[in-house]
Amino acid sequence: NTNPAFPLSSGLILSTGNANNVGGPNLTNLNDGNSSAWTNVGDTDLESIILSATGQAMVSRNATKLEFDFTSQNEFMSFNFLFASEEYGTFQCQFADAFAFLLTDLVTGVTKNLAVVPGTNVPISVVTIRDNEHNPNCNSQNQSFFDKFNSEWAHIAPINFNGQTTLMSASSEIIANRPYHIKLVIADRQDPMYDSAVFIQAGSFSSGPPQCTDKVQLVAFIDENNNGTKEDTENSFTYGSFVYQVNDGGEKTNNS
Repeated sequence: NTNPAFPLSSGLILSTGNANNVGGPNLTNLNDGNSSAWTNVGDTDLESIILSATGQAMVSRNATKLEFDFTSQNEFMSFNFLFASEEYGTFQCQFADAFAFLLTDLVTGVTKNLAVVPGTNVPISVVTIRDNEHNPNCNSQNQSFFDKFNSEWAHIAPINFNGQTTLMSASSEIIANRPYHIKLVIADRQDPMYDSAVFIQAGSFSSGPPQCTDKVQLVAFIDENNNGTKEDTENSFTYGSFVYQVNDGGEKTNNS
Protein backbone atom coordinates (compact mmCIF):
# COMPACT_ATOMS: atom_id res chain seq x y z
CA ASN A 1 0.00 0.00 0.00
CA THR A 2 1.24 3.50 -0.90
CA ASN A 3 -1.91 5.41 0.13
CA PRO A 4 -1.10 7.50 3.24
CA ALA A 5 -4.78 7.42 4.26
CA PHE A 6 -4.35 3.78 5.34
CA PRO A 7 -2.06 3.19 8.34
CA LEU A 8 -0.34 0.03 7.01
CA SER A 9 2.11 0.00 4.12
CA SER A 10 2.60 -3.77 3.97
CA GLY A 11 1.73 -6.94 5.80
CA LEU A 12 -0.51 -9.97 5.81
CA ILE A 13 -4.23 -10.11 4.96
CA LEU A 14 -6.60 -12.82 6.20
CA SER A 15 -9.93 -12.40 4.43
CA THR A 16 -13.26 -14.20 4.23
CA GLY A 17 -13.19 -13.48 0.50
CA ASN A 18 -10.60 -12.86 -2.21
CA ALA A 19 -7.68 -10.97 -0.66
CA ASN A 20 -6.72 -9.67 -4.12
CA ASN A 21 -9.85 -7.48 -4.13
CA VAL A 22 -9.38 -5.63 -0.83
CA GLY A 23 -7.62 -2.61 -2.32
CA GLY A 24 -9.56 0.64 -2.74
CA PRO A 25 -11.52 2.48 -3.83
CA ASN A 26 -14.66 1.27 -2.07
CA LEU A 27 -16.89 0.91 -5.14
CA THR A 28 -18.03 -2.74 -5.02
CA ASN A 29 -19.60 -5.13 -2.52
CA LEU A 30 -17.11 -7.82 -1.57
CA ASN A 31 -18.96 -11.15 -1.67
CA ASP A 32 -16.06 -13.26 -2.91
CA GLY A 33 -16.53 -16.00 -0.30
CA ASN A 34 -19.80 -17.16 -1.81
CA SER A 35 -18.55 -20.48 -3.22
CA SER A 36 -19.87 -23.93 -2.43
CA ALA A 37 -16.45 -25.32 -1.51
CA TRP A 38 -15.82 -22.65 1.13
CA THR A 39 -19.25 -21.61 2.37
CA ASN A 40 -19.54 -24.33 5.01
CA VAL A 41 -15.98 -24.06 6.30
CA GLY A 42 -16.21 -22.66 9.83
CA ASP A 43 -14.16 -22.61 13.01
CA THR A 44 -15.44 -23.97 16.33
CA ASP A 45 -12.91 -22.02 18.44
CA LEU A 46 -14.07 -18.70 17.00
CA GLU A 47 -17.73 -19.69 17.36
CA SER A 48 -17.23 -20.47 21.05
CA ILE A 49 -15.59 -17.09 21.68
CA ILE A 50 -18.34 -15.09 19.96
CA LEU A 51 -21.15 -17.08 21.61
CA SER A 52 -19.66 -16.44 25.04
CA ALA A 53 -19.25 -12.71 24.37
CA THR A 54 -22.52 -11.91 22.59
CA GLY A 55 -24.90 -14.70 23.60
CA GLN A 56 -25.63 -15.34 19.92
CA ALA A 57 -24.52 -18.31 17.85
CA MET A 58 -22.08 -17.30 15.14
CA VAL A 59 -22.47 -20.21 12.65
CA SER A 60 -19.17 -19.31 11.03
CA ARG A 61 -18.58 -19.39 7.27
CA ASN A 62 -15.55 -18.87 5.02
CA ALA A 63 -13.07 -19.39 7.85
CA THR A 64 -9.48 -18.45 7.02
CA LYS A 65 -6.66 -19.21 9.41
CA LEU A 66 -2.91 -19.14 9.86
CA GLU A 67 -1.23 -21.28 12.52
CA PHE A 68 2.36 -21.73 13.64
CA ASP A 69 4.52 -22.64 16.64
CA PHE A 70 7.18 -20.38 18.11
CA THR A 71 9.50 -19.94 21.06
CA SER A 72 11.13 -16.75 22.30
CA GLN A 73 14.04 -15.76 24.49
CA ASN A 74 11.94 -12.84 25.75
CA GLU A 75 8.95 -12.69 28.06
CA PHE A 76 6.54 -10.71 25.87
CA MET A 77 5.10 -10.98 22.35
CA SER A 78 2.92 -8.66 20.26
CA PHE A 79 1.81 -7.68 16.76
CA ASN A 80 -0.31 -4.89 15.26
CA PHE A 81 -3.54 -5.38 13.35
CA LEU A 82 -6.60 -3.66 11.87
CA PHE A 83 -10.08 -5.13 11.23
CA ALA A 84 -12.28 -4.14 8.27
CA SER A 85 -15.67 -5.31 7.03
CA GLU A 86 -18.37 -4.83 4.41
CA GLU A 87 -20.92 -5.42 7.21
CA TYR A 88 -20.30 -1.92 8.63
CA GLY A 89 -23.24 0.34 7.99
CA THR A 90 -26.35 -1.58 6.91
CA PHE A 91 -25.60 -4.85 8.71
CA GLN A 92 -23.44 -3.78 11.67
CA CYS A 93 -26.21 -4.40 14.23
CA GLN A 94 -26.45 -8.16 13.83
CA PHE A 95 -23.74 -9.73 11.65
CA ALA A 96 -20.81 -10.40 13.97
CA ASP A 97 -18.12 -11.23 11.44
CA ALA A 98 -15.15 -11.67 13.73
CA PHE A 99 -11.65 -12.97 14.26
CA ALA A 100 -9.46 -14.33 17.04
CA PHE A 101 -5.75 -14.64 17.75
CA LEU A 102 -5.47 -17.70 19.94
CA LEU A 103 -2.24 -18.15 21.90
CA THR A 104 -1.74 -21.63 23.39
CA ASP A 105 0.92 -22.55 25.94
CA LEU A 106 2.03 -25.96 24.66
CA VAL A 107 3.24 -26.97 28.14
CA THR A 108 0.05 -26.17 30.09
CA GLY A 109 -2.43 -26.37 27.20
CA VAL A 110 -3.99 -23.06 28.28
CA THR A 111 -5.36 -20.92 25.40
CA LYS A 112 -6.32 -17.24 25.43
CA ASN A 113 -7.63 -14.88 22.78
CA LEU A 114 -5.40 -11.86 22.17
CA ALA A 115 -7.76 -10.16 19.68
CA VAL A 116 -9.76 -8.16 22.19
CA VAL A 117 -10.93 -4.57 22.53
CA PRO A 118 -8.06 -2.79 24.34
CA GLY A 119 -8.49 -2.85 28.10
CA THR A 120 -11.23 -5.51 28.00
CA ASN A 121 -11.81 -9.21 27.36
CA VAL A 122 -14.33 -8.46 24.58
CA PRO A 123 -13.47 -10.10 21.24
CA ILE A 124 -13.21 -7.84 18.22
CA SER A 125 -16.02 -8.07 15.70
CA VAL A 126 -18.44 -5.89 13.74
CA VAL A 127 -20.94 -5.82 16.64
CA THR A 128 -18.39 -5.12 19.39
CA ILE A 129 -16.73 -2.15 17.61
CA ARG A 130 -19.22 0.07 15.74
CA ASP A 131 -20.50 3.65 15.51
CA ASN A 132 -24.27 4.16 15.36
CA GLU A 133 -23.76 7.30 13.28
CA HIS A 134 -23.64 4.85 10.37
CA ASN A 135 -26.67 2.82 11.52
CA PRO A 136 -28.97 4.32 14.19
CA ASN A 137 -30.84 1.03 14.72
CA CYS A 138 -28.34 -0.11 17.35
CA ASN A 139 -26.11 1.53 19.92
CA SER A 140 -22.45 2.30 19.41
CA GLN A 141 -20.02 -0.18 20.91
CA ASN A 142 -16.42 0.75 21.78
CA GLN A 143 -16.80 3.66 19.40
CA SER A 144 -13.34 5.09 20.05
CA PHE A 145 -11.80 2.10 18.28
CA PHE A 146 -13.87 2.53 15.11
CA ASP A 147 -11.80 4.56 12.67
CA LYS A 148 -13.39 5.24 9.28
CA PHE A 149 -16.64 4.62 7.43
CA ASN A 150 -15.24 4.35 3.92
CA SER A 151 -18.58 4.53 2.13
CA GLU A 152 -18.61 8.27 2.85
CA TRP A 153 -15.54 8.78 0.63
CA ALA A 154 -15.86 5.69 -1.53
CA HIS A 155 -14.13 7.03 -4.65
CA ILE A 156 -10.86 7.71 -2.84
CA ALA A 157 -11.05 5.17 0.03
CA PRO A 158 -7.79 3.18 0.37
CA ILE A 159 -9.57 -0.16 0.88
CA ASN A 160 -12.67 -1.76 -0.61
CA PHE A 161 -14.46 -2.27 2.73
CA ASN A 162 -17.27 -0.15 4.15
CA GLY A 163 -15.59 0.40 7.51
CA GLN A 164 -12.43 -0.22 9.50
CA THR A 165 -11.15 -0.10 13.07
CA THR A 166 -8.16 1.78 14.37
CA LEU A 167 -4.78 0.08 14.41
CA MET A 168 -4.53 -2.04 17.57
CA SER A 169 -2.04 -4.41 19.19
CA ALA A 170 -2.44 -8.01 20.30
CA SER A 171 0.01 -8.79 23.07
CA SER A 172 0.76 -11.19 25.88
CA GLU A 173 3.31 -12.02 28.49
CA ILE A 174 5.00 -15.35 27.74
CA ILE A 175 7.61 -17.56 29.38
CA ALA A 176 11.04 -17.47 27.77
CA ASN A 177 12.13 -20.59 25.87
CA ARG A 178 8.71 -22.22 26.23
CA PRO A 179 6.93 -23.49 23.08
CA TYR A 180 3.72 -21.74 22.06
CA HIS A 181 1.18 -22.17 19.28
CA ILE A 182 -0.69 -19.26 17.74
CA LYS A 183 -3.80 -19.47 15.57
CA LEU A 184 -5.08 -16.43 13.67
CA VAL A 185 -8.61 -17.03 12.35
CA ILE A 186 -11.34 -14.90 10.76
CA ALA A 187 -14.82 -15.90 9.55
CA ASP A 188 -18.18 -14.58 8.36
CA ARG A 189 -21.29 -15.00 10.54
CA GLN A 190 -24.26 -17.06 9.26
CA ASP A 191 -23.75 -16.42 5.54
CA PRO A 192 -20.82 -15.99 3.12
CA MET A 193 -21.94 -12.54 1.99
CA TYR A 194 -20.23 -9.23 2.80
CA ASP A 195 -16.61 -10.16 3.42
CA SER A 196 -14.39 -9.10 6.30
CA ALA A 197 -10.61 -9.04 6.71
CA VAL A 198 -7.88 -8.53 9.24
CA PHE A 199 -4.69 -6.69 8.21
CA ILE A 200 -1.55 -7.60 10.15
CA GLN A 201 1.32 -5.13 9.99
CA ALA A 202 4.54 -6.37 8.43
CA GLY A 203 7.38 -6.72 10.91
CA SER A 204 5.13 -6.16 13.92
CA PHE A 205 5.26 -9.74 15.22
CA SER A 206 7.89 -9.23 17.87
CA SER A 207 9.16 -10.99 20.93
CA GLY A 208 9.99 -8.35 23.47
CA PRO A 209 8.48 -5.32 25.23
CA PRO A 210 6.30 -3.02 23.09
CA GLN A 211 8.06 0.06 21.74
CA CYS A 212 6.92 3.45 23.06
CA THR A 213 6.75 6.15 20.38
CA ASP A 214 6.85 9.01 22.90
CA LYS A 215 10.12 8.01 24.58
CA VAL A 216 13.80 7.74 23.74
CA GLN A 217 15.17 4.20 23.63
CA LEU A 218 18.67 3.72 24.95
CA VAL A 219 20.66 0.76 23.61
CA ALA A 220 23.75 0.16 25.73
CA PHE A 221 26.09 -2.63 24.67
CA ILE A 222 29.72 -3.73 24.49
CA ASP A 223 30.76 -2.67 20.98
CA GLU A 224 33.35 -5.35 20.29
CA ASN A 225 33.98 -4.34 16.66
CA ASN A 226 33.69 -0.59 17.38
CA ASN A 227 31.22 0.09 14.56
CA GLY A 228 28.53 1.82 16.62
CA THR A 229 25.88 -0.82 15.87
CA LYS A 230 24.72 -3.59 18.18
CA GLU A 231 25.24 -6.96 16.52
CA ASP A 232 23.38 -10.12 17.55
CA THR A 233 26.63 -11.52 18.96
CA GLU A 234 27.35 -8.47 21.15
CA ASN A 235 26.16 -8.39 24.77
CA SER A 236 23.99 -5.67 26.28
CA PHE A 237 25.61 -3.46 28.92
CA THR A 238 23.11 -3.27 31.77
CA TYR A 239 25.17 -1.58 34.49
CA GLY A 240 26.43 1.99 34.39
CA SER A 241 25.15 5.54 33.96
CA PHE A 242 24.30 7.92 31.14
CA VAL A 243 23.82 11.66 30.83
CA TYR A 244 21.08 13.34 28.81
CA GLN A 245 19.69 16.84 28.33
CA VAL A 246 15.99 17.74 27.99
CA ASN A 247 15.02 20.83 25.94
CA ASP A 248 18.18 22.69 26.96
CA GLY A 249 17.05 22.39 30.56
CA GLY A 250 20.34 21.15 31.93
CA GLU A 251 22.01 17.81 32.16
CA LYS A 252 20.53 14.87 34.05
CA THR A 253 22.25 11.63 35.06
CA ASN A 254 20.53 8.26 35.31
CA ASN A 255 22.03 5.12 36.79
CA SER A 256 21.05 1.65 35.61
